[in-house]
Amino acid sequence: MNNILREIFDGGYDFTPQRDEKQHSLDQKAYEEWDKVQRMFGGEFVDRLLDLEGERQDWRAFRYYQAGFRLGARLMLEALSS
Repeated sequence: MNNILREIFDGGYDFTPQRDEKQHSLDQKAYEEWDKVQRMFGGEFVDRLLDLEGERQDWRAFRYYQAGFRLGARLMLEALSS
């Protein structure tokens, strides 16, 4: 049995979820649609739009991380105070 704390400490723990078939299919469909948008509006427009979407996703991911950290801290406080 692997020690998850040791894996995290050593930097070997991979928390990235694996892409499943459905996600791959949806990604492929989205790429096809982005190609259509690029042909219609040009590469510069699409690049700017994708940059904004990336910033938006980064911010959302940070907010989820922040909320998860708070939840973890609250759970630990609850466990230690009982």
